[in-house]
Parts: sequence; structure tokens; C-alpha cells
Amino acid sequence: MAAGKREEKDDSLGYRLALGGIKGVVRILVIIALIMILVYLGKRAYSLGYEIFDEKAVDSGDGRAVTVTITDDMSVRQIGKLLISNGLLNESANAFVVQEMISGYHGEILPGTYTLRTSMTADDMFPILAQEEDSDTPDNVSADSVESTSAQ
Repeated sequence: MAAGKREEKDDSLGYRLALGGIKGVVRILVIIALIMILVYLGKRAYSLGYEIFDEKAVDSGDGRAVTVTITDDMSVRQIGKLLISNGLLNESANAFVVQEMISGYHGEILPGTYTLRTSMTADDMFPILAQEEDSDTPDNVSADSVESTSAQ
């Protein structure tokens, strides 16, 4: 009988040791996965921040004129994608959305047909897209309103 109990204790001890080892390995793998996720998110956040605050125009000098039409059903992300697809911006649509959000023109972009230049940055485009009358707006840029919500 004593031998039976001793084997039972040995089996139980071995099982507990194996289970503890497996738990330890799983815990280490979870920690490694979390670290990898944090590194990935950190890299993405840095990349987005770099795009937002270090914006550069697509072309230097005067650039080329591009006409785009913004409708009233377009979201800021869709406007950003439109500007990117027309070669006016060289950043991501996410960066454009954040730039619009933190600019003084949040929610101010109006529908219309705009002639913009590839030498402009997003910050240069916001006053034009908001149809703000500004003496700083270059003569070679125009905003012809198709539909203006402010005229209603």
C-alpha cells in the first residue's frame, strides 16, 4: 500500500511540474507577443506622426494644377483619398484625417470644384477647401463652389 501511495505522489508531482513548465512557457510566449504588438503599434504611431507633422508637397516650385470636385456626401477620409489619387498629397488618408481634425478647419471643408497645385501641402489646401476668403491664397489657385452649404 505504501508503494502505491508513493507512485501516486510521484505521478502527481511530475504532472504538477510539467503543468508548471507549460504555464511558464505560455506566459513567456504571451509576453513576447505583447511586446511585438507594442513595437508594431509604436512604429505605426511614429510613422503616422511623422506624416502629420513633417508634411512635404508632392512637387517643388509651382507644381502642376489639378482640378478636383468634392461632393457633400464625401467624408474627410474620402477627400484625402481623392487628393492622393490625383497626385496632390503624398501621405496616407489617415494622416490627412488627423491633419484636418487638428487644424482650424475641422468640419469646414465645403463641397465644390477646386483647382489645387501639387506644390501645396494639406495645410495649404485647408483654407481653399473651406472656401475661406484669404489674401494669402495664391492667384493660381481657385475654388469654384458647386454646392455651398453656407449659401443656404
